[in-house]
Amino acid sequence: MKYLFIKPINLQTNTIILPGIPSLLGILENNNVECEYINLESAYHKYITKEKLQNYYKLLLDFYKNKEYLNYPELFQNKLISLKKIFINHYQRLQNDINYLSIIKNWHNKKEIMYTFSSYSLVCGYSLLAKQLSILLICSFTQKEEKIININDIIFLFNSSINNFKDFYNEQADNIISKNPDIVGIQITSGDAFFSGLYLCYLIKQKNKNIHINIGGSYFELYYKNYKNLNEFFNIFFDSISIGDSTKTVLELTKYVKKELTIEKVTNLLYTQNGEIKFNENKTPTSIKDLPFQSFKGYKEEDYFLPELVLPVRCSTTYSCYWHKCIFCTCSGNSKYIPIKVERFVAEIEYLSKKYNTKHFIFWDNAIHPKYIEKVADLILEKKLNIKYNMYARLEKEFTYELLKKIKKSGCIAIHWGLDSASERILNYVNKGITIENAQNVLKNSRRAGIFNCIFLIFGFPTETIDDMKKGLEFIKRNKKNIHRVINIDSCKFLNGSIMNNNYEYYNALIDKSEEFNKYKLKTINEIQTITKSSEYEQLNFQWSYMYISKYGINRFKLINYLIHSIYRNKNKIIKKILNIYLKFETWKLEKKLENN
Repeated sequence: MKYLFIKPINLQTNTIILPGIPSLLGILENNNVECEYINLESAYHKYITKEKLQNYYKLLLDFYKNKEYLNYPELFQNKLISLKKIFINHYQRLQNDINYLSIIKNWHNKKEIMYTFSSYSLVCGYSLLAKQLSILLICSFTQKEEKIININDIIFLFNSSINNFKDFYNEQADNIISKNPDIVGIQITSGDAFFSGLYLCYLIKQKNKNIHINIGGSYFELYYKNYKNLNEFFNIFFDSISIGDSTKTVLELTKYVKKELTIEKVTNLLYTQNGEIKFNENKTPTSIKDLPFQSFKGYKEEDYFLPELVLPVRCSTTYSCYWHKCIFCTCSGNSKYIPIKVERFVAEIEYLSKKYNTKHFIFWDNAIHPKYIEKVADLILEKKLNIKYNMYARLEKEFTYELLKKIKKSGCIAIHWGLDSASERILNYVNKGITIENAQNVLKNSRRAGIFNCIFLIFGFPTETIDDMKKGLEFIKRNKKNIHRVINIDSCKFLNGSIMNNNYEYYNALIDKSEEFNKYKLKTINEIQTITKSSEYEQLNFQWSYMYISKYGINRFKLINYLIHSIYRNKNKIIKKILNIYLKFETWKLEKKLENN
């Protein structure tokens, strides 16, 4: 029995390893099932060449000039038309960027790129450049709409002349089949991976119908109910979909394929019988204490452009939160939060650090309680573990300077704080359970302790007004010394399982969608990015920041961050040119260093 997990191509390369599949790999390995994880992002970077990109962009140019998109199914036309102007306007820039490709391909897999932002940004930029106009990625859907998708339209898209994944995905499908898997799990975590993931499924099914294809990942879990004709997808693209907790599903599915179990007994599985969709729901998750340690078989540093793997670990038995009352969060009203024993949590960190030769971790919980993380820090210090980590936390008053100093000493580099709004009224409305005064004190204590502070701000909450947004801007100005980064979320998402989503019509009606509100929202976000010396691009690559801070410290990061920000924001063309020359010089030095090596 062999189980392969595959990550198809996304628009944005994810520089963070997500939890989920490592737990499933651990379960399978512990039960002597051969398994592996394959990330196609890295393989695609190696496959694509300057010549292939140039030919593809020329093909797209003709596609738009000759209005070929008008021959495409109506389902895709609006998306293709909306990108026409963008592509035509940026065609020359794209051509120029391709010239960096030969240098970048030499840097790929080189650990040195991590510590020079100019070269790292080129590598990540290339990742986006190679994919950003792929027809399979840009034809994504609006999440809340009910989808009626014609299967023939999807196959038309796959066979299109501007599907630039044809040769690559055919090679990958052949490679996957050559490994003789019994089950292939395709991980679809976002809308922009929807068609690319389905295309890989389609090719595998065309070449070998005996392989059981199971879809996993958050996208189908959140939106499968929106597809009125989902039953038509089965057999053409896949055989089953995992919904919810898969810690029982993955092993039971292997037993079903071996004919040791009927499909009705496979937990949390969506499938069809006689053309009708069936779902074997089980809301009781497996406790982490009953699971083996995670496995990262198949995960490679180069797939994430990192010098070392940054491994996710969880200290709770469910994807919940000890507060679980915020109305916009999936944790609101969901399963009870049960932290595992501190000794077990730290034991897994110690085990993974040694096995995968890394000292970097993300504590992947929505929020860790101050008392819990203090015990974790004490045990890490007692065991003298040489690790670095970042974590997520609530701005609770219990995060005193003394506690944060201890957390820092145990290896904490950065904390992601869920402020979400700086309006006391909005905080009360969404039942956040924190105060602005406490938030300010915690951020000050954290900065004094030497920890990098990243805060989340969400704009567009139900009932939010322009005055509420102004308070967010004022908070940033007032506390900018204690805030190193702000991640702005420009719309309040209706996450599956949240109180807001369960009452979608009511809360959606309370969101201000006026032109005046949206204009002020964009202006506010731009001003926040200016104050905090950050850019939209840089915010997407927090993992680079974390690794850079881990090596060089916050002060050096702030200096280079200022440099990056100046290039993005400075309107003085002479200063901009000087800064660009400096970064090119850095790039040249690194290139020479790599050549000598």
